[in-house]
Amino acid sequence: MRVACARAAAAVVACGLGSTLACSPTPDAPSLAPVTIGTAAGSGGSANGGAPAGAGTSGTSSGTSNGGNAGVAGGGGGSAASGGSPAAAGAGGSEVHPEPEVPKTPPFGWVGIIGTGQSLAVGGGGTDQQHPISTTASYGNLKLADSGPDPKYPIAPGEGTPQWSAVPLLEPIRRNVAGQGPGYTDWQYPNNIQGETPHTSMASTLSSLFKARGGQGDYVTVHSVVGWAGRCLNQINKQGGGRAFPASLNEARVWQQLAAAAGKTYGVGAVVLTHGECDASNQAYGSGLYPFWSDYNTDIKALTGQANDVVLLASQQSATASGATSSAVQLWKASVEHPQQILCVGPKYQYQYGPDRLHMPATGYIRLGEKYAEVFDLVVNQKRSWKPLQPRKVSRSGAKITVDFDVPNPPLVWDKHLQPPHQQAHVQWAAGKGFEVTGQNNAALTIASVAIEGSSVVITLAADPGATQVVVGYALTQDGAGTQSGTVQGLRGLLRDSDPFVGADAEELPIDVVQGSTTIKPAQAGGFLRRTAQDVLTGAGVAEDTIVLSRESNDQLTLATPWSSASGRISASFHHEQANYCVHFSMPQSD
Repeated sequence: MRVACARAAAAVVACGLGSTLACSPTPDAPSLAPVTIGTAAGSGGSANGGAPAGAGTSGTSSGTSNGGNAGVAGGGGGSAASGGSPAAAGAGGSEVHPEPEVPKTPPFGWVGIIGTGQSLAVGGGGTDQQHPISTTASYGNLKLADSGPDPKYPIAPGEGTPQWSAVPLLEPIRRNVAGQGPGYTDWQYPNNIQGETPHTSMASTLSSLFKARGGQGDYVTVHSVVGWAGRCLNQINKQGGGRAFPASLNEARVWQQLAAAAGKTYGVGAVVLTHGECDASNQAYGSGLYPFWSDYNTDIKALTGQANDVVLLASQQSATASGATSSAVQLWKASVEHPQQILCVGPKYQYQYGPDRLHMPATGYIRLGEKYAEVFDLVVNQKRSWKPLQPRKVSRSGAKITVDFDVPNPPLVWDKHLQPPHQQAHVQWAAGKGFEVTGQNNAALTIASVAIEGSSVVITLAADPGATQVVVGYALTQDGAGTQSGTVQGLRGLLRDSDPFVGADAEELPIDVVQGSTTIKPAQAGGFLRRTAQDVLTGAGVAEDTIVLSRESNDQLTLATPWSSASGRISASFHHEQANYCVHFSMPQSD
């Protein structure tokens, strides 16, 4: 059974803009005052927003940690999702000031989240693994529907005759509608959704966090998903002429009207960018990210009247290798240059991918949505700063290189279950656990060992490079040809933090286990529908650090290590692992 903690009913407000309507809620939702703006009353329905188990922990000492991230409290609870205040600064770190008090109310009555990017933003992949599985409503969270005549979902005011309504958020975000031309036959909005998106899991996790923290009322997010599969940044930005940017503004305009009809305020908290493969080798990618954020921020604020800036949450693409100037590295650098506006949430090499080694199964998008939620909650709701697991400084003395890191949730550790890269190719870095060192003329320098020392990693080279200025890279070079996401031949590294965060996927399942075997099976057919690689198992009789190595099917998982306890049927808690893995980066030594 799924671990449940909380309310389900989602208010549905229907407003066919331009006619008369008494906007109505679903059963169990707060009543809304009638407002004259629409024609079709919203239908009722209850939402089964599952909630996770687990509890947050406090932050610990570190150089410049984020003060510890909260897990979602649920089940038996524990102390909770306050996130904790950071301790005194660790060695090499800067002074840590007390975090501001966490607000008990949402920033808006309806908090807007815009999702854009390419195929991973819209659940891409085209196989059975991408079929939506988040098919029950997420708390009181909402998405937009158009029940008007074809062609539905126009993107400009006065265009078409839409009948807009706010309906419970679940997957799929939208089903394809009839129409010809852009938006209807070319994978643009509105016919852009391909499978499970990160949005429902993001919304459920945000609602759970808010409730666990003792927030007042409900935390309602409203989602617009406008990404365009296979397209570069210059095709989804304001200047590109595609439908993504204007569609997001039009949905924001509609959301504002629907919110007003429901007696709510509306503002946009973040634009979520899941992107970069198309621009993997575009060396101008990074320079386009701040204008991309700025256009959204300017236009959204002008539309909603909100005082708060919109933040851009973005994950690094981990599918296409392009070295030190890849779009992944450029995204990270843009986040360092604009830390209040562009937030790099981290890489995606730690995820399980589908057969094409480019797209993820539905569970991967759910896991990604939870990571977006964790960072969104820290920055937008708790008003705290965020830095991913990233380098701050590279220094060298002879053959010894020291890389100092920002560590969101100390301590730094090596992942015990991912296989290390460069064991058969680029073997000069075989001992680097993802680190790569180059010298003069970009020549590979052999790594003898790597070791964690507090919030730093010490790389020892096989030989002193002398006066050569070295460059340290991480997860930049893949060992196989073509797309290798999620494989040992792809971009990857083993350095991560110890984030205990638990998202809305958490559930307890009865499973059948055999001592000495790595194979586990669910007691009920199809019971592993929501599980994926790197999932964490806990519970009575479950050995510490029991991790899923891979998901073979809905009826079989492979563990990273053989089952050590007795054979039989047990009950185990599962949740997606949400440690922060080191970003793809390239950084020269500074001394």
